[in-house]
Order: sequence, then C-alpha cells, then structure tokens
Amino acid sequence: MFLQQLKEQALQLATTDRLELVRAIVQSLQDTPQLENWQFLVSRPHPWRKQLYVKGRKLLAANLWQDMLANQMPPEQAAENWDLPLAAIQEAVHYCELHQDLLRLEAEEERYRLEENGVSLIGNLEAVGLAMARQFIVLN
Repeated sequence: MFLQQLKEQALQLATTDRLELVRAIVQSLQDTPQLENWQFLVSRPHPWRKQLYVKGRKLLAANLWQDMLANQMPPEQAAENWDLPLAAIQEAVHYCELHQDLLRLEAEEERYRLEENGVSLIGNLEAVGLAMARQFIVLN
C-alpha cells in the first residue's frame, strides 16, 4: 500500500486511533537499525523521535532543512547562519531528503501530541503563513 493511500485511510480514523497508528509506525522505524554512517549527524535518546540531530547542537536535521526551505536559503548561507561547516549542511539536507517518510511521521506524531494537549496549530500556522506551513507538513 502506498504512503498516500495509508494517509487517506488514517485520516478516516478517530484522532486517538490515528495517534496510536503513528506511534506504532514510529516505533517500528525506531526498531530498524541505522545503516548509514554520518559525520555531522547523531542520534539522541528520545521517547519517540528517531530522526538525527546535528552533532554538538540541540538541533534536529529536519529543523535546519525546513529553515532552509522556508527562507529559500542556499546551503552556503545556511552554513553561515548556523555557524556550521558547509559539509554539515549538505549532509543534513541529504539525510532529510532520504528520510522524508520518517520526518512526515514524526511531524504527524508531534502534531497529534500537541492537539492532545489542547494546542491549536491552525491559529499558529496562520500566523506563520499557510504557504510555509504546507511546505513543512507536506515536505513535497
């Protein structure tokens, strides 16, 4: 079954059921060993996140990548902005492009957790701008 078909079926589930489905998928991804060796990215213990962080920073690779996309920032500018080597930026972008499904799942998990705690994302997303929000959520 394709990811889009799964997403459409999942949207028909109740919120709590969707949250459980996302948790199960993220858990299954966490159980998958990482085969890649990254020079500038590291894993960190987290109850449900699997995506990697920039080494030496409390910065998810996806946050760096999304900042670049949202601000239409070339890698050289991102390297200067984040005070990181250009190779670290390129590695983070490569990682995020390879692991878009994981990033989508974790974004969904985070969104559901926020909604479960009564945080409305629609108002916050409108303040930031729906165009950027769509780019973040869809990642395509």
